[in-house]
Amino acid sequence: MGHQWRQVNLGERDYEIMGAIEKWGILGLGQLEGLVFKKEAGSEERTGLFFNEAGREIYTKACYKRLSDLEAGGYVRSQFYLNHRKLFTLTEGGHAALTVAEKAKMRGFRRGMSEAMIDHEIKVNGVGLVLTQLLGLSVTTERQLAELNTRSARPEKGQEAFPDLWIVDKEHPKAVEVELTQKSELRYKEIFYRYSQMVGYGGMVLYLTGWPNGPDLLWKLAKKWDRPFIYVASIQQFRRTSGRCPFTNCEGRSLILAPAQPASKPELETVGGIA
Repeated sequence: MGHQWRQVNLGERDYEIMGAIEKWGILGLGQLEGLVFKKEAGSEERTGLFFNEAGREIYTKACYKRLSDLEAGGYVRSQFYLNHRKLFTLTEGGHAALTVAEKAKMRGFRRGMSEAMIDHEIKVNGVGLVLTQLLGLSVTTERQLAELNTRSARPEKGQEAFPDLWIVDKEHPKAVEVELTQKSELRYKEIFYRYSQMVGYGGMVLYLTGWPNGPDLLWKLAKKWDRPFIYVASIQQFRRTSGRCPFTNCEGRSLILAPAQPASKPELETVGGIA
């Protein structure tokens, strides 16, 4: 006998929850609290929630109770990872509900991910939520970029890897890379070259590093290979300033991401020929 799901009457807030999980792939309880249930809170409180920082009291909030209802109805699935509050992914039923309501933005959904990658994924999504919700920027995720590429009639070679996030901007598009651990110098050389082909004139790559002296290393390598489009900040600075920290390149030029006007163009946009 199949699983007996509880009947749940879906409202706009439920579709907002499921749509957010569809876009970001996997979201924590704190992230969904900040995104859907704490829209009027201050930027400092919301930033902490966007990085899934929450105490045990989060389990007494309306967000958790509604997610429990959605899980009982077969729309979302809770996931358990070491050192993380409960995380949530969509189910087939959740994505089908979005599709029937004509609210689905993607053809598929993420069912889960490895323990080794979860810290990186939650921090990437935290950065993305700060960029979209607090700075008003239009951001495309790695999964959305990959799906765009598979839809292309002329798939681009060399685009097998995509940035963690892409800030949509006609004049100055920006790739965002969240680096929690250091890569080899050879790997950075390859990545910097790929980005020199992808971002084009006026484009930038914003690195957020999570290890000691990360910015110093990337500035040194960018200068060595003449890649002034590489801008770097620490993820701790980004978190502390709610996304308003300066990103600096090897020539000493700085960029602070400013809140943008609401975009009138579609959220998904071509990236380096991906369309």
